[in-house]
This record gives sequence, C-alpha cells and structure tokens, in this order.
Amino acid sequence: MSESFAAVEPLLKEHAEIEAQLSDASVHADQDRARKLGRRYAELGQIVAVYRAWHSAVDDLEAAKEMAAEDPSFAEELPAMEEAVHDTQEKLRRVLVPRDPDDVRDVILEIKAGEGGAESALFASDLLRMYLRYAERQGWKTEIIESNESDLGGYKDVQVAIKARGTVPPEQGVWAHLKYEGGVHRVQRVPVTESQGRIRTSAAGVLAFPAA
Repeated sequence: MSESFAAVEPLLKEHAEIEAQLSDASVHADQDRARKLGRRYAELGQIVAVYRAWHSAVDDLEAAKEMAAEDPSFAEELPAMEEAVHDTQEKLRRVLVPRDPDDVRDVILEIKAGEGGAESALFASDLLRMYLRYAERQGWKTEIIESNESDLGGYKDVQVAIKARGTVPPEQGVWAHLKYEGGVHRVQRVPVTESQGRIRTSAAGVLAFPAA
C-alpha cells in the first residue's frame, strides 16, 4: 500500500461508520441529520470507489509481475497494467483534493435585464429558458420564485430556484455546476424592436448564489 495514500484510511473508516448509521431506522427520524449523513456518504463513496479501483490495479500488477518472472509471456501485459495503476492513482489524488463545501447546495439564480431596454428583457428571457433547459437535462427541479415581466413578454428581472433531486455527490451538485455563471452576459443581434434591421447590443446580468 502506498504511504502517500495513508490519509484514505480514516475516510474508509468514516464511510463504514456512516453506512452503519444510515442502516439504522432511528437515524431517519431526524431528516436534517439523515440528509447530512447522506451527503457525506455520497462524497466519501467516490473516494472509496476510486481507492478500491487503485488498490485492485496495484494487486493485479504485483501478481502479473510474479507470473512474468516464471512465464515471460505475462510480461506483455505489464505496460497496460502499469498504466492502469498510474491512471487510478492520479484519479485518487484528484478526488482527495478538498472541494468547495457549498458544491452540494442548491442554487438561487437571478437574471436582470440591463442595457438594451425591451430587447434586454427578451434576452433575459432567453437566458432563463437556457438555464431551465440545462437544469432539465441535468435532472434538477426548478421553481420560479419571483418575476417582473416586460410588455413584450421578456423579463425585467426573474429569480429561479434550481434544486437537485435527492442526495448527490459534491461534483454533481447544482452549485458545483453553476457557481461561475454570475456576471454580465451580452448578445449582438437584430432585435424584434428594430424596424430597420440594425444590429444592437443588449446585456443582462446573472447573479448566482447557493441556497441556504
């Protein structure tokens, strides 16, 4: 076993302890506690899976080396096995890097029309549809919290809650995907409000923050 992965041992123990707790029906009487345990279990589950894959690759390589010492034909398999050890080792290093603790959180997204008047409100509406479609493809739930529509059917501003379905590992959390979406978005196009076909620039602001 590589000394560089000694830090995995307490995580394996914690994973087993949480698994035992989640099998206790009394734990689920406290939904907040059960949710926290479920999230931690999912987070540790990825580390455990990668660690086991790496450990298995190391064992296979050592066994192949022993057989190759007696039968040279096994030596042909060694490069592929060494590559498998390297790949799983690098993946294990990546999953051991601490993540943003907010990655598993749901998200409140706010879109506000900016420069461009009515066309900007239409652009804000386009952005909203884009995020709703993306959320749908990810299997998330969405809910319009508040909205202020424009005369042409766009949005002067709109707030939407985007939520994961059930417990997910950190890398699949809503905040992990949307944390960098905040900022000003611009589009150049011929707006529906332009009668002479001139290209206009419109802007809309996006605010993203993790739900409490």
